[in-house]
Amino acid sequence: MRFSLMTYTVHAGQPGGLQTLEEMADFARGLEFEALELSARDLAGREPAEIAELCGARGLEISCINGPADLAAADDAGFEAGLVQARELTDAAAEMGCPVIMLIPGRAASEDDLPRAAQRIAQGLSQAVKYAAERHIAVTIEDFPNPLAPYASIDQVRYLLNWAPGLKLTYDCGNWVVGGDDPVEALYAFPGDIVNAHIKEWEPDPNEARIQTPDGWLRGGLHGEGVLDQRAILTALVDIRFEGFLAFEYEGVLDHLDATRRGMDYLRGLLAEIEG
Repeated sequence: MRFSLMTYTVHAGQPGGLQTLEEMADFARGLEFEALELSARDLAGREPAEIAELCGARGLEISCINGPADLAAADDAGFEAGLVQARELTDAAAEMGCPVIMLIPGRAASEDDLPRAAQRIAQGLSQAVKYAAERHIAVTIEDFPNPLAPYASIDQVRYLLNWAPGLKLTYDCGNWVVGGDDPVEALYAFPGDIVNAHIKEWEPDPNEARIQTPDGWLRGGLHGEGVLDQRAILTALVDIRFEGFLAFEYEGVLDHLDATRRGMDYLRGLLAEIEG
């Protein structure tokens, strides 16, 4: 498995974050990441070819581009706008030689609205997958940590994968716990569908403000010092023969550059032990 750095982890809005994509790429190369996972905002004001050149000059691949596409919209105009977002992200990925995009396809207006939103999202994802397949791009969703996102649990994700043939999964090891699912169980539930992965950590949130789960409140934590069983997660990823990128993700309150260095030291050491 190879590691990718999610750019939002070290962007300017984070503690200790960096100002430019060039700085993020230099930081990633310095820590021997092999790729960047870009956010849609990284594309603003820049041509895809320019970004591809920027990464290529540093020996970095672009593992994935993630961004919003509101496919849950009840009105047709909003739904069409979401499809445009999905197509634009696909076109940018094709220009950059990036094989995967991850869509955040909107959410329900309320708990009662979840069935309608799920059906609408499935309809939109089906169209997005067909468009992307013609350009040899895989469309993914991730398990998302919000109760109004009808793709937060194993069952909800399975529904969308069933109703949008060709849709794939970006596996987020932490987000499953929001809906009460086990991250390792989720890996074995979708072994053939996972083409990208996010490796994060949670710790108890003393302010009870960030992420609510059935077992209490969580916030981003330092890898290896939080509540997730990273050894079990990485062991299962090896067991299912996952061959995509592991995108490093830190969401905590510490300096994000230092947390990335420390987290990657831990993850690389742990993976080396597991792989033997």
